[in-house]
Amino acid sequence: MQVAVKEINSKKMLYILLSFSFVFHMLITAQSINISSVSLLETTKKEPQAIKIKLLQQALKSKQVVQTEQAKSKKKVESKFYSNKNNAFERETKSANNGKFQAAGKGNRKAIAQKNMQIRKTLEKRKIKKLKFSDLAVMPNQKKYIKKKKKIAKRMQTKKGLKNGMKKGVGLGQTNDFLDDMPLGDFTRLNTQEYEFYGFYHRIRQKLEQFWGLNIQDKADKIFKQGRSIATDSNLVTGLKIMINKNGEIVKININSSSGVKELDDAAIQSFNQAGPFPNPPKGMLKSGIATIEWGFVVNT
Repeated sequence: MQVAVKEINSKKMLYILLSFSFVFHMLITAQSINISSVSLLETTKKEPQAIKIKLLQQALKSKQVVQTEQAKSKKKVESKFYSNKNNAFERETKSANNGKFQAAGKGNRKAIAQKNMQIRKTLEKRKIKKLKFSDLAVMPNQKKYIKKKKKIAKRMQTKKGLKNGMKKGVGLGQTNDFLDDMPLGDFTRLNTQEYEFYGFYHRIRQKLEQFWGLNIQDKADKIFKQGRSIATDSNLVTGLKIMINKNGEIVKININSSSGVKELDDAAIQSFNQAGPFPNPPKGMLKSGIATIEWGFVVNT
């Protein structure tokens, strides 16, 4: 009798264990299905994202080297920036327009609207003056005339730029310096200290600007075609340390900090190799025949 009871209890225990095992495995399966569905959603092809590219020029273990409009005051002030001259402004700002640095020209930003208004008034006067009962329709050459005048107006807008800009400046102010904590404005006006090696950094920058924009866009296109995406609303910074010999030839490039996206890091290294060599490095930068500089590449999505 006791043996029979034990057998019954053993069977009950076996059924309980089997039921628990079944439920447990079903939960694991459900979790696996859930994870798979998430991963499929994440790899779904997305629309290409707009990216802005900026440069972070830095003197080794020092302040950032920047481009700025020139201030009337040349007094030396405490600043976290280096430039070709001492500059002191009452209020620091960066240009809202992203692109290769351009000082704002003297003029009026509403120039194109004002010019279009003048064109319309002129056309109305001509139309009233030449109007006949036989010609109540639009003048045949009027559309061509309007298009031509608009093109002229746009050229004038480019030349005029912004009010209170540099007298010999052309167009609206622009910058591609990485100035994340600066308030936006019509101009790039930064307090700076004169830097003896600014000219060399500026030459490197000019050569890099010919390659980096194209390389970064090429890499971004490949990422999007693969159905991947770049994190939005973030600054992805690739920090490089570049060693250059006395002839300006690149000896070595190290990644100080990665953007987290291999393609973006590769684009930064590729751009430097394409832009080099950089002849005539300043003697003051050479130590044992090697000049070392740090450079940051920033992608803002």
